Amino acid sequence: MAITYLMIQDYLNKIAAKGNLDPEGSGHGVFWDGDYASFSTGVVPSKKCSAVPVPILNQTDLVNSAFYQILKAGWCTMPAMPQMPRKGPYVTDAGYSIKLDNGTILTGAQVLADIEDWLKAGAPEFGSVGEETS
Repeated sequence: MAITYLMIQDYLNKIAAKGNLDPEGSGHGVFWDGDYASFSTGVVPSKKCSAVPVPILNQTDLVNSAFYQILKAGWCTMPAMPQMPRKGPYVTDAGYSIKLDNGTILTGAQVLADIEDWLKAGAPEFGSVGEETS
């Protein structure tokens, strides 16, 4: 099955819903809840790293995109941005999983692998032809 932008949104929504804090109350809000063009070319609202706005997708190195890196660990040092979702639980926690609307249960490791595969494929809106995930 090809990973699409809609699936990435679903993953991020499920991670947020499972989190101990509501992203609506954060400075960045639910920045992934818009259209693909805004996600692929936009910046994370209210966030700067070393005084520079943070692109959602790092177009020169997609796998190092901030939204993905911060799910794996803290990101940026000035100011330090902790792993998200703030106060957990984190996709890297032992036993972490999300349940998709279709009933599929994904481990945190699978969520990260799917996001990384999507980024490595060029972060296509509708997935790459022939791209498969386990």
